Amino acid sequence: MNYQWFGFIGMALVLSGCGGSDSKPKNTASSSSMAMSSMMAASPAPSSSAMASSSMAAMTTLSYSVKVTNLTAAQPLSPLAYTLHKAAFKPFTIGMPASLGVEMIAESGATTDYIAEASANAAVIMANTASGMTMPGEYKEFTLNAMVPMGEEDQLYFSVLSMLVNTNDALTGLNSIALKQLAIGQSWTFNALSYDAGTEKNTELQASIPGPAAGGEGFNAQRDDLANQVTMHPGVITRDDGKTDSVLTQIHRWDNPVARITITRLAP
Repeated sequence: MNYQWFGFIGMALVLSGCGGSDSKPKNTASSSSMAMSSMMAASPAPSSSAMASSSMAAMTTLSYSVKVTNLTAAQPLSPLAYTLHKAAFKPFTIGMPASLGVEMIAESGATTDYIAEASANAAVIMANTASGMTMPGEYKEFTLNAMVPMGEEDQLYFSVLSMLVNTNDALTGLNSIALKQLAIGQSWTFNALSYDAGTEKNTELQASIPGPAAGGEGFNAQRDDLANQVTMHPGVITRDDGKTDSVLTQIHRWDNPVARITITRLAP
């Protein structure tokens, strides 16, 4: 971040005539008064840009480390989409329709639309994606560094979303976790549950699951799930439990939680 400092000091020194045998005594009080008056006239009032720059300078850096561990047996997690934000932003609400960005993550693992949605929201301080999938039993770590106005440190929330890729539209993550009580050096660990985006029927068909178990279609603009709202995920059935057209097997089932997420506050 660049900081511009604006300032101009004008000084006018009023001097009466110097030298000469016929010089008259100078009125020093008058000269001093005139000089001060000239300085005041030449010094402009602080501009709006200067005041804005001064306001921008009152910032503080906050840093966090995030670790996401995949607890499933055969459900890779798509690239993690994360945000630091204020309370006015929330990735999704249980019982309400998913946004297009959340639908894209839940059906295909693609994060571009969600990051664009979040970045366009005035309550979002930062939005980004951690590259690469998190395979079963593995973990992904990343660091957040954010500049926020001093006095607003206790208004921060953290969210992260990821798709269970061997499903139709299942996702997991954290939905607006308040960070104000997290002290420097302290860590919090959360068990993340699975959610159903409610945008695609849980057919378990090869053609409609994009993960390595099927290699089928990802995002489909048609929302054919009659619920059309985010709910807790009921889990998959699989062909081992009698759904003969399912491409999934018992290894693709999961129990909650599906991920473990640890947030650590770092020193600035």
